[in-house]
Amino acid sequence: MMNIDRRIPGFGVFLVSVCLVVTLALSSCTVKLVSGYDETTDRAVTDLQRKTEAHLVTLESVEGLPECTYENHKQFYDEAKVDINVITVRAAAIPKNDITTQESQLLASQLDNLEKLHKIACLSKDQITLARTHFNTSFTAILKLELAKRRGE
Repeated sequence: MMNIDRRIPGFGVFLVSVCLVVTLALSSCTVKLVSGYDETTDRAVTDLQRKTEAHLVTLESVEGLPECTYENHKQFYDEAKVDINVITVRAAAIPKNDITTQESQLLASQLDNLEKLHKIACLSKDQITLARTHFNTSFTAILKLELAKRRGE
């Protein structure tokens, strides 16, 4: 009986070539699930963290004094609201930046809660410590994400 070679001449070379091209094409593609690093957001968040910490230190230093009332610190709350809104709007304008947007909205909520508490009465050292922990957790989360973006992670 006669064996018939049913292979297509050069098909093996063609198949290997196609596999190499597909592999190279796929390996050169990257899928970005989050936005790139934004230096402006990084700086704005760092500046706001500094202002917030300075405010909390001031509140600690006036605990129990007449200067501890909300009216004496209203300017900080107004300025911080503006800063957070600027960060939130900028973050929302950048595609694939939902996490930073949500984190900045959380900061706004934390500031709102602190302001409401301060309107009721002067803040105790324990309340200030708790607020500092919450703010620093949020600031750290945003900054860690931005720094990871800068490293390309």
